[in-house]
Amino acid sequence: MTDPNNDESKDDERELVERAQAGDRAAFRALYQRFAPQVYRYAIVPTVHDRTLAEDLLADTFVRALENLHRFKWQGRGLLPWLIRIAKNLCLDHLRKSGRMGAWPVGFENLLPDPGDIGSEAAVSRQQMAEVMRGRIDACLEGINPRYRKVVEFRLMQQMPREQAAAEMDVSIGTLDVLLFRACKAFRKVYVQRFGESPQQDFEGAS
Repeated sequence: MTDPNNDESKDDERELVERAQAGDRAAFRALYQRFAPQVYRYAIVPTVHDRTLAEDLLADTFVRALENLHRFKWQGRGLLPWLIRIAKNLCLDHLRKSGRMGAWPVGFENLLPDPGDIGSEAAVSRQQMAEVMRGRIDACLEGINPRYRKVVEFRLMQQMPREQAAAEMDVSIGTLDVLLFRACKAFRKVYVQRFGESPQQDFEGAS
């Protein structure tokens, strides 16, 4: 397998980019074959948990890339980060238009499984991931026991003091803490069932 980080591979990639920018469609197809699997796996599938939609967004990504390739400037990191950014923007636009982004508390993502390290070039920015997670959190909250959902909303979303939350739920503070612990476990279980524990698992589940 060719190492994408060695000098020879980067030189080859840069040549393909320059040829594609000059209108060489064969060169652009070569770039597609080289990077489409990584864009799909690391940028699209972790965001859009639907195979048909993910494939459509992958196609849209490369259409957008072809339309804007003349604006791309080689800076040594290669084409992949630029493609990842296009794909993520398209995915986030889809989530916004579909109304899947609601309010959620800062730090709530701590309940979620570690998405893993996919490398600095493919990493999603914290702001983008936060926007994606809003939709996922809303969906997962709908999948847990209403009592668990209520304690999560009181303590984590509204940041309600323990004493007040316990009074609202008509339980002791100790019982409230137990409920919150169980609610977090239930939330995490639903999240893993729906989205997997990592971008890699999401991808494998879509295969």
